[in-house]
Parts: sequence; C-alpha cells; structure tokens
Amino acid sequence: MSMRNSFSLLELIATVFISSIVIIYSITFVKELHFLNFDKQQTEIEKLELLSTKLYLEKRKDIQNRLTYKNKNLYFDNNLLLENVTKFNLVNDSKNIRINLNLANSISQSWSFKVE
Repeated sequence: MSMRNSFSLLELIATVFISSIVIIYSITFVKELHFLNFDKQQTEIEKLELLSTKLYLEKRKDIQNRLTYKNKNLYFDNNLLLENVTKFNLVNDSKNIRINLNLANSISQSWSFKVE
C-alpha cells in the first residue's frame, strides 16, 4: 500500500512540475505576443498618420510656403500637422514639390506633388 502511495505522490509531483513549466512558457509567450502586437500597432498608427498627412497635403495649394518644420514637428499654416518628425526636406522644382521625411526614426517616405 505504501508503494502505491509513493508512486501516486511521484505522479502528482511530476504532473505539478510539468504543468508549472507549461504555464510559465505560456505566460512568457503571451507577454511577448502582447509587446510584439503593441509595437506593430504603433508602427501602423505612424503609417496611417503619414498617409493622412500626405492626403491632406495633396488637397492643399501652395504647400511650399505654408509648410514649416520646427522642433521635430511639422506645421501647416502654424497648425500642428505631424509630430515626431526626425528628418524633413522640401525641394521645390518648377513642376514638382518633393518632400522627404522620417517619422520617429523608423519610417522614411518621399512624396512628390505637382505644382499648380
């Protein structure tokens, strides 16, 4: 009878040990998944902000005189248009306006608009 109890106790200890390992790795996986999703969400939000800024500028006229860059912020007619712009360059040709920018040191884009 005591051999049976000893074996049952050994099974219980092994089950608790294996369950603990599974739970610890599951929690670690969920934590990493959460942080990865958060980072991807932030990147997608930044991409949406850039796209909406581009669409906004496409609809406006005379952007070369109304667009300003100060303190890592992009302004249109002194109204905040885009934050955390780490690099900004505006080139005005006779036919096109080219804007190169870098947002939060992670996303770089180059836009071209026709001059009207």
